[in-house]
Amino acid sequence: MNSPSARKQPSPPAPFPEPSARLEGNLGTGGLVLTALALNAPLALMAGFLPVEIGLGLGAATPVVYLVVMLLMLLFAVGVVTMARHLKQPGAFYTYITAGLGRMTGLGAGFVALTGYVLLGAGSYVFTGILTGELVHGFLHGPDLPWWVWAAVVWAVVSALSLFNIDVSTTVLGVFLCVEVVIVLLWDALVFGDGGPQGRGLDLTAQLGSGSVGTALLFGVASLAGFESLQVFRAETRNPLRTIPRASYLTVALLGGFYAVGSWAYLVAFGTDAAVASAAAPAESFLGSLAQYAGTAVRDIANVMLVTSAVASLLAVQNIASRYVFALGRDGVLPAWLGRVHRRHHAPTRAAGTIALAVFVVMVLAAVLRLDPVASYVAMSGLGLWALIALMFVTALAIVVYFRRNRGLENSFWKSRVAPVLAFLGFGFVVAEATMHSDVLMGGSRALATWCVVVVVAIGAGGMVYARWLRQRRPRTWLRIGAQDDPELEPVE
Repeated sequence: MNSPSARKQPSPPAPFPEPSARLEGNLGTGGLVLTALALNAPLALMAGFLPVEIGLGLGAATPVVYLVVMLLMLLFAVGVVTMARHLKQPGAFYTYITAGLGRMTGLGAGFVALTGYVLLGAGSYVFTGILTGELVHGFLHGPDLPWWVWAAVVWAVVSALSLFNIDVSTTVLGVFLCVEVVIVLLWDALVFGDGGPQGRGLDLTAQLGSGSVGTALLFGVASLAGFESLQVFRAETRNPLRTIPRASYLTVALLGGFYAVGSWAYLVAFGTDAAVASAAAPAESFLGSLAQYAGTAVRDIANVMLVTSAVASLLAVQNIASRYVFALGRDGVLPAWLGRVHRRHHAPTRAAGTIALAVFVVMVLAAVLRLDPVASYVAMSGLGLWALIALMFVTALAIVVYFRRNRGLENSFWKSRVAPVLAFLGFGFVVAEATMHSDVLMGGSRALATWCVVVVVAIGAGGMVYARWLRQRRPRTWLRIGAQDDPELEPVE
C-alpha cells in the first residue's frame, strides 16, 4: 500500500476530476444542422445582411460569391472533420488549435473565441431589442419602450432555455427555423415566377469595376460561419463520428445554396441597380419586397419572425459559448466548477449561466453609457465576426501543421494535405481583407475599428501569457490544456 506522501506525487497530465458523468443529449444530424442554421438567423440575414452584401460587395455577382465561399467552407470542413476524428475532447477552435499549434496558442484562441461569442451575443441582444421595440410599438401599437427593456426580456427567456439539456434548445430552434425558411423560399419562388422588373438573367460583371471582392468574400464567409463549432456538442450527439461530419457538410451546402438562391431572387425582385441602392435601408426594402410579391400577410408574419429568428440565433450563440466555458473549466484553466455537469439535466448549466451573465454585463454597459444602439450592434457584431474569421484562419493553419506532424494518421492525401492547405490559403486572403476593411465590417471609423481589433488580439495574447504562467506555476493544469487522453469524463454537479 502506498504511503500518503507517495499518493500526493504529481502524475502528469492531471486526471480529470472524479466522480465522473457525461454531458448527455440526443442530437442527430437534423438537430445539429438546426443549431448551425439558427446561429446564422436566415431570415434576419436576408433582411439585414444580404442587401448590404450586395450593395458593398459585387452586386449582381453575389450569387457566385456565395458559391465560391461555399467551396472554401467545404474545403475547411474537410480538414476540420478529418482532424476531429482524432480528438476525444470537444472544444472546437480551442481544441483544434491546441492540437495543431500547441497549448499557448490554443489557450489564446480559446479566449478569443469566448470574446467573439460574447460580443456576438451582446450585439445581437441590442439588435433584438430594437427589432422587438419596432414590432411592439410600430406594428402591434403597443408601448414605446427603450430597446434595453425588450433586450432584457429576451435575455431572460434565452438564458433560461440555455440552462437545460440541449434537446430543449433544439426543439425551440427547429420550430422557429422552419417557419422563417419557408417564408424565404416562398418569396424566392414567387419572385422567380414573376421575373421582376429586369427578368431573371443577371449581368455578373455589372459591379466588378466599383465593387469590392474582399468585402464580398468577407460578408460571404460571415454568412456561412458556425458549422465548425458543431464539435462542441460532440458529447451530446448520437454517434458523433458519423453524425457531426454529415451535419457539417450539410450545413455548409444548405447555407451556401440558400443564400446563393436568395441573393439571386433579391436581385431579380429589385433589379440590379435598385438592389444595390437598397443597402441604405435593408430591412425596409426586404419587407417591402415580401409585401409586393407574397402579400401583406406574409410580410406581417415575417415582421414577427425577424424577432424569433434573432432569438433562435441568440440561443445558438449562448449554447456554443457555454460549451467553450465548460471545456476551459473541465481543463482547469477556468474555475473547475464551470466544468461540472448538472446531475439532472446533464447540461453545462453553470457554464451556461456564466455566459448569460457575461453577455448581460456587456449589454447593460451599452445601455448605461447610452451608446447609440444601432452603432453598438454593428460594432459588437462586426468585431465578434472578425474574431471568428481570424480563428478560422488560425484553425486552418493548425490543421495543416497537425497532419504534417502526424503523417501516419490519414491515408487520404486530399483530406490531410490538399484540402487543408487550400482552405488555409483562402482564409489567409479573407482574414487579410477582414483586417484591412474592419471599419466596413464594424460600421465605424478606421481608428475605432483598429482599436477594437487590437483589443481582441490583446485578449488572445493575454491567454497565451496566462498559458505560459500556468506552465511555470501550475504545470499539472498546463498539461491539461486541450488534453485528449481522457474520453469525455466530466465532474458531476
